[in-house]
Amino acid sequence: MGGTFDPIHNGHLRTAVDILDGYHYASLRLIPCFQPVHKRQPSITPQQRLDMVKLAISSHDGLLVDDREITREGPSYTADTLRDIRAEIGPDEPLVMVLGMDSFLSLPTWHNWQDLIKYAHLFVVSRPGWEPDLISELSSFSENYRAASPHELQCKPSGLVWFETLTPLGISSSMIRSLARKDKSIAYLLPEPVQNYIEKNQLYR
Repeated sequence: MGGTFDPIHNGHLRTAVDILDGYHYASLRLIPCFQPVHKRQPSITPQQRLDMVKLAISSHDGLLVDDREITREGPSYTADTLRDIRAEIGPDEPLVMVLGMDSFLSLPTWHNWQDLIKYAHLFVVSRPGWEPDLISELSSFSENYRAASPHELQCKPSGLVWFETLTPLGISSSMIRSLARKDKSIAYLLPEPVQNYIEKNQLYR
């Protein structure tokens, strides 16, 4: 599960835990990007964003932090990341990439996006009641690779797409940044160690 995590918050973490526990995965890696390709460059450093992810998951054994995009530097292309992970775990281990529906809708603009399915399954999370119209390229892609059930994703290494509806927490990173800039409380929107890190280092001010 990749992202800018600027900063990581309870919405990210709740989705991660729901997927980890609901589908009995061995672990879930959170992979902060170094340089987002489709978003503005964060105002804080990649290392600070990585530090906050580490703080956020420190008390949950099933959640892991993967710093490969931070240490690789340069534009963070998901195809490169999945190819690296696949090389590490071998050809037979199931690998699942979690992404939101908004990211899925933008896939045709991603670098080598059609290679993603070669390395991993795609687990697409959507909000209840949101049924977006897919452009023809994505529609055919979805139908060609759609899994019959989420459990299929654990029976083969890669090559399937699963759409799941989860109720998200109404929290966003932009909300937290805005509150911090206005010197308003960000309590209970993100883990307390992350809140303390932001306040100690005067981030987003």
